[in-house]
Amino acid sequence: MSTITQHSAIRRWLIRFNAGDSRLKRFTLKLSYYVFIVLPYPLRRVAAAAFILATLGVKKLAGVERQNELTPLDEVGTLSFWGVPGVDTVAATLTIGGEVERDVELRIDELIAMPTVERTVRMDCVGGFRNNTVMTGVSVAHLFDLVGVRDSAVRAVFYCADGYYESMSISELVEGEAFLAYLVNGERVDKLGNPLRLAIPGKYGYKWAKWIQRIELVDDERKGYWESRGLPDRANLGDVW
Repeated sequence: MSTITQHSAIRRWLIRFNAGDSRLKRFTLKLSYYVFIVLPYPLRRVAAAAFILATLGVKKLAGVERQNELTPLDEVGTLSFWGVPGVDTVAATLTIGGEVERDVELRIDELIAMPTVERTVRMDCVGGFRNNTVMTGVSVAHLFDLVGVRDSAVRAVFYCADGYYESMSISELVEGEAFLAYLVNGERVDKLGNPLRLAIPGKYGYKWAKWIQRIELVDDERKGYWESRGLPDRANLGDVW
């Protein structure tokens, strides 16, 4: 087998691995989590930085940086350490509260009826793969206007159906034109966060919270799930601290 053929075979396997939900993938994710989490926090930060730097180097060698074409839906990569949660997408709602003028609870059909955002977006996973997709949803800024953000609010925390949570500054969400996506390449896909997923280009994939059920605006600097465990809080592509 030639070197080119070997590289092609490895690339196809990696695409299937990242896009699938195999037992091997779940075992690998859980094992990597437990190996990472037993480290003391300072060492976790160093390990995370080293991993990101190594991954950036591999991405350049593998040509991931040159992947700008639209990713077919069956090749879109995703990481779910604890599996895909069962969400009743018909009855699902989004609640928004905290440091706001009025709490709201919105049905998915109400969100879909709001002004639509449709953008071709690139998501780079800290694990190395890249997705280029067309996502459709509603802007976070529109939702903030709907609830009325108090001056005391600093960050928004996104709570997800699988227990995950993500935190970002309100200014970054607005300036980054973040939106909650309910369609990926024109379809609703459970493994990609259906019914609602945060989309914020320029940030690593762990910021793109999936299966969002609640948004809380807070007056403190609390961090998200992975950031509190050692990954970069700002999470701009290329950040290691």
